[in-house]
Amino acid sequence: MATEAQVAAPLEVRLEPGAEGVIRLVAVAPITLNLSLSPADIRQEGRLYKVTLRGTQKNLPADATCRVLVTAKSLGEPRQSEIGAVPMKINGGSCTVDVEIDTFASGLFGEADAQLSVVPDFPFATPHAVSGPLKFNNPLDVTGASPGKVLLGKLLKLKPVLSRKFEKARLKLSVFHGGAIESGKLSDSLAWSIFEWTMEEDDTQEWRVGCAESGGEYLLTYLEKHQDEYSFDLLLEVVQETEGQEVCYLVWDRPKAVSFPKPKLTSFEVSSGSVLAKMENVDPGFRLPLELTLWQYGLHELDSVVRTLLMNPISRPALAEASSSEYFWELLMPTLGMSQVQLFALLRIPKTLSGTDTYVPVSAVMDYDASRFLTFDDDQLWLEPPPKKGSKQPKQKKTPKDLATAIASQELKDTPSRAPHFGSVSTGVRDNQLLVSIKLVGDGGYWKAAEPVFSLYDEAGQTELMKLTVKPAERNPRYLEALIPLEEPNLLGKKVRIRGQVTKPGANLWDELVAAPPAFSVSYEGVPRLSELTARFVDLTDATSYMLVRCQARHVPNGKKGSTLGFRLYEHFSGLKEPVLLSRVPFRYDVALGAGGQCDSQGRLVARITDQEVVRKLRGHGKFELEACVLDKENKVLSTEVHSTFKTLGESPRKIEGTMVWGSKVSAEFRKKVLVICDLLKIQPDDLMACMAFETGETFSASKQNNAGGQAYGLIQFTPSGTEGLGKTVDELKVMTEIAQLDYVYKYMDRCIKAKGPLKTRSDIYMAILCPDAVGKPETYTCYSAASSPRAYEKNKGLDLAKKGYITKADATVPVDKAYTAGQLSRL
Repeated sequence: MATEAQVAAPLEVRLEPGAEGVIRLVAVAPITLNLSLSPADIRQEGRLYKVTLRGTQKNLPADATCRVLVTAKSLGEPRQSEIGAVPMKINGGSCTVDVEIDTFASGLFGEADAQLSVVPDFPFATPHAVSGPLKFNNPLDVTGASPGKVLLGKLLKLKPVLSRKFEKARLKLSVFHGGAIESGKLSDSLAWSIFEWTMEEDDTQEWRVGCAESGGEYLLTYLEKHQDEYSFDLLLEVVQETEGQEVCYLVWDRPKAVSFPKPKLTSFEVSSGSVLAKMENVDPGFRLPLELTLWQYGLHELDSVVRTLLMNPISRPALAEASSSEYFWELLMPTLGMSQVQLFALLRIPKTLSGTDTYVPVSAVMDYDASRFLTFDDDQLWLEPPPKKGSKQPKQKKTPKDLATAIASQELKDTPSRAPHFGSVSTGVRDNQLLVSIKLVGDGGYWKAAEPVFSLYDEAGQTELMKLTVKPAERNPRYLEALIPLEEPNLLGKKVRIRGQVTKPGANLWDELVAAPPAFSVSYEGVPRLSELTARFVDLTDATSYMLVRCQARHVPNGKKGSTLGFRLYEHFSGLKEPVLLSRVPFRYDVALGAGGQCDSQGRLVARITDQEVVRKLRGHGKFELEACVLDKENKVLSTEVHSTFKTLGESPRKIEGTMVWGSKVSAEFRKKVLVICDLLKIQPDDLMACMAFETGETFSASKQNNAGGQAYGLIQFTPSGTEGLGKTVDELKVMTEIAQLDYVYKYMDRCIKAKGPLKTRSDIYMAILCPDAVGKPETYTCYSAASSPRAYEKNKGLDLAKKGYITKADATVPVDKAYTAGQLSRL
C-alpha cells in the first residue's frame, strides 16, 4: 500500500497525440530499514575505515544494493560524501552492509564524528539514518594559518599537524587573493604562495602576510587592486599519489582567513642630514623597503636674462626601511652655477617588490594624502615642463594617483624639470648589425631644435670614420637607434669611439635659453667576444626553482652562417683532470634559434635551466663549470675566433668510487672516468667495460680497428654513420687518447638513451653499439636475419653460433657476457 505522502504527489504520464505506447503500473511494497553502527564493527586500516552496519529490513530483494552517505564535521566544516553500489546482505528480516570509507575522499580529518545514512537502490527509497556515529581521530591541519585581521608583513609561523596515518601523503597550503573561494573562481586563480609538508619534511614554515618570496626577495601580492583593505583565502589539501597520478583532497578552505588594512604614508621630509618617512599599518617586525633618492632643485642662471628651472639627482637610489623610517645621506654641496638651491627627496616603490621592469604607482602599495605631496609619474621625471602662468588647474591635480610612480618629500612652488642632456648609451646586436641606443633626457621639442648628430671616431677620438644614421625607437621615441653592419671595415676588429653632440647649441627650452648638453664619447671594441657570464637561482612560489644564465655578446652576430650562441654545463669530479660535459641539460633560451639561442637587442644571451633534477644537482654538493660559446662547426664567426667564457659553480667536486671488471687492464684515470660517465648515464660500469673489452679484443685501445678490417675503430668501434652528430669523424676519434675518446662514448650512449630510452641491462648497452633498434626489446628480438637484412647479417654472422640464419639480442650478447665473466679475474 502506498504511503499517504506518495498518494499526495501523483505521477502524471503524457503521450503525444498520435503516439502509441503501453503503460504498466507496478505496485511496490513499502520498505523499512533500521541499521546501527557499534564501535566493535569499526576497523581502521591505513586511510580506510572498514565498517559493518547491522539491523533489520522489510521488503528489500535479496540482491539489493545501496548508497552510503557520509556526513562529517571535519575540522568544523560540514562535508558530505557518497559511496555507491554497496551490496546489502539480506537474510530474512536481518540486514548487514559492509562498506569501506576513504578518509581522504570523505574528509575525515581532525577529531570528530561522522553520521552515516543508507539509501537502498529501490523505488521511492529515502535515506535511512544509521544509529551510532563513526568516531574518527585523524590529526591533519596547519596551525597559525588563520590569524584574522593583522598588519602588512605580519610573520605567520605555519606548523603542520600530520598523523602517521598519512605517512605517504603531502600536506599543501595555498594562498589566494581574497574572494576567489566565494566567487567560485578558485580553479582559475593563481596561488601566490604554496607551502608543502611531508612526514620527512615537517619543519615550521614562515609566511609574511601580503608577500611572496622569490629569489630571496619579497614580492608584494596585493598590487592588482586598489582597496582600503586586502584579504587572502587559504586552501588546505592533502595530496596522495595513486597509480602514478597525484590526487588532491580538500581538508578545508577558509575565505578571507587573513586580512590587513592598506599601509598609509603619514609624513616624508628632508631634515638636517637625513630623510624621514613614516608609515602606518605596517607590522613592526616587517622592514618594508622603499627607494629614496636625494634631488637638487633650483634656478640655473647663465646670465642676467636666461633663467631655467632645473632638477637633478645627487644620490643614487637607496633602500630605506619604512618601519624604522629613517635613512641618512652625506649631503653634497650644491653644484656651481646653481642658486636658490633646494633639496628634496623622491620616494619610489622598488621594482623588486612588484617583480616588474618598471616602477608601479605608489598608491598601489600605500595610501597617502595627495594634497600633502608632490606626485610624479615616469614621464614627468624626464620631460615635465614648468606650469604656465595663469593655468586654471595645476598639473598635479590632473595626475591620477594611480599614475604617480614617485612622490616628493614636500610641496614645491613650481614643478621642476630635468636638464636636457644625453642619457645612457648602450650597444647590442640586431640582425647581424651593431645596435647603438642613445637616450635623450629632456623635452622632445628641445632636442628637435638642438639637432643632435652622432658619429664613429677612431680610438683616439680625433678622426671621424663615419656618420651614423639614427631614428627613434619604435617602442620608446626617447631612444635614438643607429644600426651598423658588423662587417663594416671601420668597425670590425677595431677599437672605436661613438660620439654625440648638438649642432644648435643655442636652442631654447620652453622659450628660454638653456645650457647646451655636453657632448659624449664612449669607447667600443669591434672584436667579437663573450663576457660577463652570470648564473643565479630563482625561487618560485610553488617550491620549485630554476637557474637563470646570462652572458653579454659583443659584436657576435645572431645566427650568421649557421652559428648559434649557447651555454654548456660541465661537472668536475674528484680524480679527473678535465670536467665532463653534461649533455642532457636542456637550456631554454629567451630568444631561441636551433639548439642554441640569439642575443636580445642589448646583446644579452639569456637562458634558463628549468629541469628540476638538474637544478637540484646544481644546488647540492658538487663543482660545475658553465660555458658560454658559439655553437657552430668551425667555432668561428666572421673569420675571427670567438673564445668561450666560463664560470665556476660550487666548490667541492663529487667523488665517485668503485671497482669494475677489467679494471687492472686500464689506467686509474680511465677507471675513474668510466665510473663518472656510467653515473651520468645511470648504467653499470661492469657492463660498459664488458662491451668495450669485447669490441677492442680486450685491448681497450682508442685506435683498435675492426677485426674484419672494416671502417670501425676504438672503444665501441665507432663507424662513419655512427659518429654523425657527435662533432668528430672516425679519423679524428681513432687518433685520440683513450681518456679523451671516453667523452664520445658518453655522448654516443647518451644520444641513444634520448632516442631509445634507458639502458637497463647489459644487452641493452651492447645493443646501443650493435643494433640500437633492439634497445628495450625482449632478448628474443631479431637483430639481423639472412632473409630480411642479408648484408648486416653477413657482417655479424659470427654471432649466430647455432647457424639459425638470424641473430637475436640474446645471441649478440653472448660474447659480451663471456667478456664480463673473464674480466672478473682483472677486477680492480
